[in-house]
Amino acid sequence: MEHINFKQVMGSSQNGENVLGKFLYFSLSNILIEKEQLSELCGGMGIPYSGGNRVSVSDAFRSATGDIKDRIVTKEYGETRIYQVYCRDNERADGMLSRELVKETVGRQTNTYEKLANIQYDKQDMLFGYDNIIHDMDVDAAAFCRRAEELFELYQRCANRKQLETICVNFLRGIEATKISGTGHLYFVPRQFMAKVDIFEDFIEMVSRENRNDTSLMCNSFYIIDDEKQRQKMTEEFYSAVKKEIAEYQERATYFIDTGSQSPSVMERWVTKIQALETKKRHYEEVLRKELSGLDEEYETLRFLSQELSLRAQSIRFQKAA
Repeated sequence: MEHINFKQVMGSSQNGENVLGKFLYFSLSNILIEKEQLSELCGGMGIPYSGGNRVSVSDAFRSATGDIKDRIVTKEYGETRIYQVYCRDNERADGMLSRELVKETVGRQTNTYEKLANIQYDKQDMLFGYDNIIHDMDVDAAAFCRRAEELFELYQRCANRKQLETICVNFLRGIEATKISGTGHLYFVPRQFMAKVDIFEDFIEMVSRENRNDTSLMCNSFYIIDDEKQRQKMTEEFYSAVKKEIAEYQERATYFIDTGSQSPSVMERWVTKIQALETKKRHYEEVLRKELSGLDEEYETLRFLSQELSLRAQSIRFQKAA
């Protein structure tokens, strides 16, 4: 579905018998939330938490300085001047992370660049610092440096957009949501799991309140009416999304078999994922009131690989127990 006409899919009825499910969309923006707070939110709402490992100082330094950017417009003697302020790479020294704060003046024919400060992190002494600060009438270089230091600390102890996205996608996979083709976070949630959509919307709202960046997250949903036109559209979306999932699962299962994986827990986890994909198909057949046979061959191949993984896992566990 390349273009979505919201008016054509919205329904006013909240009766589960009259709707296919819900259309859910959300955006995560630039998020930084304390991992402890995020873990508590997830636990309180029954959402699986995956906090990930602590961000390395190198990644935190690059992310923090990368967030330092501003566009400044001034007027002097009736002339408008535009400046871009940001950090860029400079010469590296062993054991030292370093970037420079620059002011780019936008000109009619060419832009000019001025270095305003050095920002660095000494990995051996574990010290963040900045120096060579230039006084500028239009740019408070010291304030930008202090903001970089604050962000550096936050990035080391906070979950970022990528980590939150993982939590969201895992939750939506658990309620059998189908990603709508196209860009952005657009999903169809079948009516069996519509109640969980409210939980997800509340979760995004609470995360937005705790965001340490000055941006807000957005989440909304609406009902999709149950008619033949929408059932056909959701069937197409199901095939498009599940075909990609099947290809990914086949690739992973084949890899474990070809490399002779010796981890039964890993293989069994993928067996469970494959079984969940088959359950999802059955649930969608109930909702869409049709047999989804378009990917039967792919499902059969995946089923064979699942059986092979299961047998290998059982054999390894038996050998270890003997």
